[in-house]
Amino acid sequence: MNYAEWIREQYVRSVKIERIAEGALEGPVMCAGSPDTLAPLLQAVSQLLAVPVADVRIVGSARFGFSLRDGTPFDPSFSDLDLAIVNAGLFQRCAVDPQAPSDAPRYPERDFPAEERLAVRRAFDRISLSVAGRFAYVSVAVFPNQAALVRAQAVRIRKFLGIAVHDRAATPTGASAAHIIAAGTDFQHIVDAGLPQYILPVSASTPSNASPWLTDTAGFQRAFGDSALRNQLLAALMRAFADLAQVVDVQCCLVGGSFVDVANTAPNDLDIVVFYQARAEVRIEPGRALQRLTRKFLLEHIDMRFVPCDAGPWLLVKLASYFTMLYQSRRSGTKDRSHGLVLLVPGPGQG
Repeated sequence: MNYAEWIREQYVRSVKIERIAEGALEGPVMCAGSPDTLAPLLQAVSQLLAVPVADVRIVGSARFGFSLRDGTPFDPSFSDLDLAIVNAGLFQRCAVDPQAPSDAPRYPERDFPAEERLAVRRAFDRISLSVAGRFAYVSVAVFPNQAALVRAQAVRIRKFLGIAVHDRAATPTGASAAHIIAAGTDFQHIVDAGLPQYILPVSASTPSNASPWLTDTAGFQRAFGDSALRNQLLAALMRAFADLAQVVDVQCCLVGGSFVDVANTAPNDLDIVVFYQARAEVRIEPGRALQRLTRKFLLEHIDMRFVPCDAGPWLLVKLASYFTMLYQSRRSGTKDRSHGLVLLVPGPGQG
């Protein structure tokens, strides 16, 4: 079934949008595999939230094969598995947003009582990992009744029909920045020395002999891949770069935190800021794609933030300065951070 064509046909025949939404919710699921393959996941969500499994419905691009929001085709690297739960009791357990309509969807990860929220979020991380490679993340919205779900789907269908008759203008991008690796600095030697902030007195320091230390992907992997745990994080980072390459052009990355602390043999995660330029030829909206990928990467302990290089210069300077200070700051309960940062420039084809 081609839902895009079916929705347009129903609309041309003057079928009410709400009736189209009802029919779409009753139709087949296009991109989630056979019902049997997702049965364990649906059962896990049912048990986690204490609702009948029959109340858990697959919606979004996994059902339709594309996003009703903007027409973007389903892509397992970027598309969530969106679940709608119709259950009045669960709806009441979620906090009420006084600014939202009374039947607007609520989200357990955001709206559950504070003492339950973290446990639910971690549980959804585990559930999402069980279908990694098929979906970016598993998301749940809760509705008080079927009518509220139908109305929400009708809003999306109206938006889709509005987009379908207009060509979207391509987003221009600036020229790609040249990849420059500083000469004369032995990165491995710097790492072996503990990745200091400076190797000369401050008065004698220049950008070429002080943090952040410049390297490429190969040098970064050689320098920090000295344990099984670090190699797992590096492999996850390479997968993240492969996903990013489908959406944006990565210009460079700032890496900090426990991963670049060579004295830390078991870093919790890899903290990285990606400076990127949008690409005109991609069909998925970069902002939404990066938002979804952020959650996906966190499942593998890659804490990735993003800075657009094609925004205003003041924003670039502001964000670069902020993350530099953040990565150099001492957090409560941790030792002072005296090590430097890494300026990673991926090679061609990596982001």
